[in-house]
Amino acid sequence: MGMEYYSSDSKCAGLTYGQWTVKWWQWALSIRADQNPIVDETGKKASEGQPKDAWFLGGIFADENETKRFPSRQCSIPAGIPILIPVINCESDQQYHPELENDQDLLEHVHKKAESIEKREFYIDNELIHSQRVHSDPSVFELNVHRDFDKFHNGGYTRAAADGYWVFLKPLPIGEYTLHFSGSCEKGQFTTGATYTIRIV
Repeated sequence: MGMEYYSSDSKCAGLTYGQWTVKWWQWALSIRADQNPIVDETGKKASEGQPKDAWFLGGIFADENETKRFPSRQCSIPAGIPILIPVINCESDQQYHPELENDQDLLEHVHKKAESIEKREFYIDNELIHSQRVHSDPSVFELNVHRDFDKFHNGGYTRAAADGYWVFLKPLPIGEYTLHFSGSCEKGQFTTGATYTIRIV
């Protein structure tokens, strides 16, 4: 069965693909660590803060991944909603990198990271799906980071840029699916990924 997904130049619910990736980053960094779906090992936190017109999944934050072990999560997703997944994506912001003093610095830094991506794989029920490189839209955007997000950020507003490879699935038929994805960059120094068992209900 061929899965349908959005192309990088298409829109979903009136937003460009790049605008959705910005929403993903704004979502992921706005949630405290103990409630964050990207930190959670099980999928129990998957519904935290989800937007109205899409459902966000994710691997793990690569900087936290010292063991190279990826989580196996289970969650239910409402029928009729597209699903956005970062296979491997790169983000630079001025809280994490205070040396990046202006927008051009942010863009150059995130571009260099994205260009170092060497592995990106996404499977749904063992069917390989092509991931697409998508830049954030706008290219530099604002994040409001939760003060308890991680040890690298102090919370509050910061400017950021993002770039990387995504899969944006169109709504799946009711049923159960297995998603597996992984990626690496900077010669394997940073890796991310996850396996999800999802139920469309």
